[in-house]
Amino acid sequence: MNTSRRNLRSFDFVLFGLVILLSAFGLLMVGSATGLGDGHFSPTFINQLLFMVTGIGIMLVAAFINFETISKFYLPIYGVNLLFLIVVLLLPRQAGVARWIGIEIGGTMLGIQPSEFAKIFMIIFLAKLIDINKERINKLWVVGMISGLTILPVVLIFMQPSWSASVIPIVVLLAMLFVGKISYKYIIITTLIVIPILLFFFIELHAENPLILDSLLEDWQIRRIYHFLYPEGVDTFQNDRALAALSSGLLTGRGLFNNTVRIPEASNDFILSVIGAEFGFLGVLLLLAVFFIVIIRCFIIAYRSQLFLGTLIAVGVGITIAAQVFIHVGVNTFMLPNTGINLPFISSGGSSIWVFMAMIGLVLNVGMSREHSMFDSFEKGKYHV
Repeated sequence: MNTSRRNLRSFDFVLFGLVILLSAFGLLMVGSATGLGDGHFSPTFINQLLFMVTGIGIMLVAAFINFETISKFYLPIYGVNLLFLIVVLLLPRQAGVARWIGIEIGGTMLGIQPSEFAKIFMIIFLAKLIDINKERINKLWVVGMISGLTILPVVLIFMQPSWSASVIPIVVLLAMLFVGKISYKYIIITTLIVIPILLFFFIELHAENPLILDSLLEDWQIRRIYHFLYPEGVDTFQNDRALAALSSGLLTGRGLFNNTVRIPEASNDFILSVIGAEFGFLGVLLLLAVFFIVIIRCFIIAYRSQLFLGTLIAVGVGITIAAQVFIHVGVNTFMLPNTGINLPFISSGGSSIWVFMAMIGLVLNVGMSREHSMFDSFEKGKYHV
């Protein structure tokens, strides 16, 4: 039976260093967005600092606990994921949404965001599930089972509502199935199903009396989509402010702490606009280049992994980071509807920092692992022929 073992020489210090660099830069930008330039250490900044430090610890722990051992608990992990997502829907809503579970620790209220933890939970669950079924991945019942088990948490996240977060598990599933060499017939069938559904919803959006759209989405959600499609003459305050800040930096930016445009949710959903204002187009380009390197290194580790489970985990992490960066940039530039999603390692939010640090820890873990069999013992001279 094959197992895996650690090779500390394969620890990816470049990936580790880039993540620390991104997090430190994110801390600085959260501070800039919350008044650090005026000498004000906001609670958001202090919390971000604490979550960043503890997140580094979580990343190292995740890097040195065998990911195969972690994945053995894929069913309990999936169960905990569903439990969190159900509990948050039962709690009182804040501003019309249900996204946080408040936990009091030492007199301090800590907000846990289940939709963030769902990202890493689903990566581990789907990676193990697909790994177990890799020899029969093209059987219809297997594809249906994996898809159904993915759709359930997606629906729960969508009900919060959190559109952007609900998209991530679907993107991860598609990427993992592709790596698992799923038959193209399923891709074609899915495309033939999805296109008519999107066309139907587009027609529903313009209908005076929609058949089902009103029951699926809140009025404000429908308006947000409609305003994105037809922004002329519509008050899109958040997006207008974000674009104004982003464009105010021109090529090289106005300088650190010199953003003069007031942006809603500046430390979270629209932190890229703060970066654009202070560091300009070149600063944003450099940041995206760093993200690109991080994502590529995840894929390189996935490619080099001798364990299919490790390949799936690393691909899942890489595609999650890529999807979130893409959506965040799209929202800040008004190329996508205002769905509200954070920028990994940069935006404020303790749950996000912990989750993405843990994800990178898993990728580092995969990078240090290689398949180990009885033949390694012959190489070391333990057995002789």
